[in-house]
Amino acid sequence: MPNHVHMILVLTSQGGRTLCAPTVSRVIKQFKGVVTKRAGLPLWQKSFHDHIIRNEADYLRIWQYIDTNPLKWREDCFCAPA
Repeated sequence: MPNHVHMILVLTSQGGRTLCAPTVSRVIKQFKGVVTKRAGLPLWQKSFHDHIIRNEADYLRIWQYIDTNPLKWREDCFCAPA
C-alpha cells in the first residue's frame, strides 16, 4: 500500500534457548530510521499497530489480509483519484 506497510516479524530460538531479540518497538524504530535516512525526509507517523500471532489459523488470517490488502487501495480514503 502506498500509505502504510504490513510485515510479519518472526522471532526464533536456537537449541531451545530464547535469543536475546530486540523489542518490536526497537525493530520498527530502526526500520523507520533507515527508510527516513534513505528518503531524506520524515515519512512516518509516530505510532504503529502490532498483534501477536498465536497460532496457525491466526497467521493464515493475517497473511490473507496482508496479501489482499493492495486490492483495496481504491477504497482507501487516501487514494488519489485516477
